Amino acid sequence: MSKIEAVIFDLDQTLLDKHESLIRFANHQYEAFSLVSCNVGRELFIEKFVVLNHAVRPKEEVYEELIAFFQIESALFPSMLDDLNRNFHVFVIGYPGLVDMLHALKQAGYKIGMITNGRAFYQLSKIKSLGIEDYFDDIVISGAVGMRKPDHAIFQLALANLEVSAERTVFVGDSVKADMVPSKQMGMRTVLKSKIAHNEYADVVCENLFELPNIIARFA
Repeated sequence: MSKIEAVIFDLDQTLLDKHESLIRFANHQYEAFSLVSCNVGRELFIEKFVVLNHAVRPKEEVYEELIAFFQIESALFPSMLDDLNRNFHVFVIGYPGLVDMLHALKQAGYKIGMITNGRAFYQLSKIKSLGIEDYFDDIVISGAVGMRKPDHAIFQLALANLEVSAERTVFVGDSVKADMVPSKQMGMRTVLKSKIAHNEYADVVCENLFELPNIIARFA
């Protein structure tokens, strides 16, 4: 069994609690744009906002649909979109144990990387807001490199940047299609962050970040 030298992470729903972050930001927008005056219910707005933003689609389309669905004044469209782009990172929150887990892996001598799909400025602002940027030896953002998961090429780029082989790397992510399948196909060890009990593409399924240092140590 190959010695593990590196751990590569996904960001959203793996390190960053995207669901809770979206709820926090939706609450902010509801207040900031006085949507109660537009006869928009808070709970329904938050629910719709979260559902639409969990889907992979341009943010312009998300706000177009929100404004049409709630019959919000169309003049608010550019301001609400700009607010998302400028301020969403202020409301992001990591999963419990995030910093302690990264610190433990760094202390253990692993190289740490990240592959995340999204716009470069948007993803990087979230990473910085979480206070975790300095733990990473390499961060690959799809919007900056013109390729995205599950394309094997973006995984190969991350491996090359870290100067490690797939066989000596663990990938940790929440998506079977975008994270587990390509990393397993390339020969990496795989950890699925999920509440499910088992997946054929995951060597280990784990719900809590606290568990990761021990899991990765056992791969060796």
